[in-house]
Amino acid sequence: MRSRLARAAAFALALGFVTTAVADDADEVATRVQDRYDATSDLAADFTQEMRLQAGGQVLRSKGRMYFAKPGRMRWEYISPEPQTIVADGKHLWIHQPDDQQVLRAPLEMAFQSQTPVSFLFGVARIGRDFAPRLLPKAADGAVRLELRPREESGDGVGLLVLDVDPQTYDLRAATVRDPLGNVTEVRLIDARRNQGVEAGRFVFERPEGTDVIEAPGAGGR
Repeated sequence: MRSRLARAAAFALALGFVTTAVADDADEVATRVQDRYDATSDLAADFTQEMRLQAGGQVLRSKGRMYFAKPGRMRWEYISPEPQTIVADGKHLWIHQPDDQQVLRAPLEMAFQSQTPVSFLFGVARIGRDFAPRLLPKAADGAVRLELRPREESGDGVGLLVLDVDPQTYDLRAATVRDPLGNVTEVRLIDARRNQGVEAGRFVFERPEGTDVIEAPGAGGR
């Protein structure tokens, strides 16, 4: 369940604000990332994803298209290697895998709590308040790399998030989540379009006929 939520959450924003000055302090970069998020109402982009599993060293690659809109809505459409749709409608998170003829549903607040690495994407957390930022060496493409580690860890750990942002605009290029088990998921955005307007209907999940709805453990029918 947690690995699916990590994929879902991934990273549905363009972050940072337009400036010609390059920040060289982790807190300053974090502030610019947060400011860009605050100024982002919606985003659409193609994406590639690579998941590296700690157990067995398996690498899973996929690609598709994603949409994001405030407050708390997103849609991830996986095209290959197999179709999958993940929708957050502001209240629930839906994960549809057509080959299994099943839909997994979880309350959004259960999936994204303030201590999880991707919670700030949904406005649940604030970077400066809930995360300890740290600058990492620049990426090979020159992107600024900002590590966000939750200030308060839960008992079983919640992992960390690394953002690759453009050094001039602070738009998001890639995001990487490392979960407590050591699994690493990296998502790269391609041809991102910010604040262009995303149709509200993209965030409405309609259960296909003949598909079973499975409630996430602990959801309690919410």
